[in-house]
Amino acid sequence: MARFGSIAIVKIALLSVAPLLLSASIARATPASDAAFEEGKALVTAKDYAGAAAKFETVIAADANNDLAWYQLASASRQAGHCDRAIVAYKRYMDLVPNMSLPYYGLGLCLAQTGDKAGAVAALKHFVAVAPPNSKRYADHAAAVIAELTGPAPGAATPGAGGAADAAAAKPVPVSPGNAAYVEAQTLRDRGHVEEAIAKFKQAFATDPRHWAARTALGELLLKIRRDDEAITVLKGTVDKNPSYSLAWYDLAFALRVRTQYAAAVDAYDHYIKLKPADPDPYYGLGRSLQHLGRAADARRAFETYLSLEKRPSEQRWVESAEMQLRTLAESGQPGKSGK
Repeated sequence: MARFGSIAIVKIALLSVAPLLLSASIARATPASDAAFEEGKALVTAKDYAGAAAKFETVIAADANNDLAWYQLASASRQAGHCDRAIVAYKRYMDLVPNMSLPYYGLGLCLAQTGDKAGAVAALKHFVAVAPPNSKRYADHAAAVIAELTGPAPGAATPGAGGAADAAAAKPVPVSPGNAAYVEAQTLRDRGHVEEAIAKFKQAFATDPRHWAARTALGELLLKIRRDDEAITVLKGTVDKNPSYSLAWYDLAFALRVRTQYAAAVDAYDHYIKLKPADPDPYYGLGRSLQHLGRAADARRAFETYLSLEKRPSEQRWVESAEMQLRTLAESGQPGKSGK
């Protein structure tokens, strides 16, 4: 989770805010989606936010007007580190329930994390203005984040002390001109307008060639609709321009593995692991790629690392698959068939 200076972003536990939201929401669910909703809440309690978000996605797929599910999805996505998804979900919730204050808090934090300082300040100021008395600690934190976002850059001198150089140092980071198209692209994607979303993602990074999130989101969408070669082209372009953008390396590794380009996939996984060594996910894909290349000892090490790091209950099927691959390697050294 990103930090603004010394201020850690406070994580709102979904169960603590649910009573405030229930007054504005009557769940509209099938028995299956109602069960998914309860499973999502349980995963939040277990702090498996990515797993919870997946459950809430199931709920809104069954009922796109379930406002409480949209809020839960937004909050879980934010706490899982997926602010791009959270922003869309917060805004959808606001469309359905326009008079609630709490979503402006999470929306503001996510906008700040994605670089939209002006949008973040506006959302957080609105939250502070309308927050109920029982949300005081969140309002205090929002005010502190606003102060950091609008104050001088760390280490900047007092105005007048250094002339133009000091003024330049204190100048806030500009909002990306591609953000509006990027947010619109996500909304179009989530409503099933795939080609329109692709065009908007392209518009976002045509407007701002450094909009890495838009480039990577386009690659992910192309992967989802099985336009793998196009996805590889987009993702390669992203890491060529910004080799420190970890998510693009992971998505590129996955896409290359799907296309059976195993040696290139190993290289991409290695790049991602150097940037995010504690993330368990790449070690599974790395192990499968190494298996296909006949590098049994390296594959075993990758699967063993994956098993040592993977602690999320929602990933149990991949844990079982990794254990199966290790047995396969021990017995015959021949690659099995799976994919993550």
